[in-house]
Amino acid sequence: MDLKTATAEPYHAMKIDDPDKETCTRGRRHGCCSAVWPPSAQNDWCFVAMILTVSLLLTLAIVLVIGLTYHEPSYSVDLTDYDGIDPGGAARIVSPSFNVTIRMNNTCVDSARVAVVYSGVALGWARVEPMDCAEWRWTKDLGVVARGGGVGLSRRLRDRMASDWSSSGALELDVSVVMYRVGGQIGTDIPRTFDGKVKMIRDQMNDRLIS
Repeated sequence: MDLKTATAEPYHAMKIDDPDKETCTRGRRHGCCSAVWPPSAQNDWCFVAMILTVSLLLTLAIVLVIGLTYHEPSYSVDLTDYDGIDPGGAARIVSPSFNVTIRMNNTCVDSARVAVVYSGVALGWARVEPMDCAEWRWTKDLGVVARGGGVGLSRRLRDRMASDWSSSGALELDVSVVMYRVGGQIGTDIPRTFDGKVKMIRDQMNDRLIS
């Protein structure tokens, strides 16, 4: 046996038994070594970078899906009927009621407080609990009867009401809706407030009196 060959064998054998280590050592300045497992102290940074990259891509994918499927919530209100008050000659003490329809799109409400207001004075109010979020109802029309009991109207307010009624045949009211979700949800402000406007129209009263 050649002495030089025998002496060199352990070195060559080591290179043959662990070829990936040499490859990783030569290339780790230019990239990650994917052949060594489990990770060693030499390439831990590479696996951390891979995990961070995958996490970032997943986050971007989730944001993209939400952005494509999300629709902005919208609300509207409508006054379908009213009773207990004559805007053209309102009494000093009134107990009116207002049938209000709240239309909700791409949203839900479990509980809501509704107030019908004229010139800063609440004429009727109500609280409803449709529990739409719990039942996964995201678009619906919610009917509410807002009632006021023994509401006092000043002379100035009654005169203004009568003037608006006689000049335009309508009375504009503000409807304030405060909505809640039971337990809350991530990214949802609680409570949510919506303010809309409705009109009492003279024809509505005449139609009711005729019928």
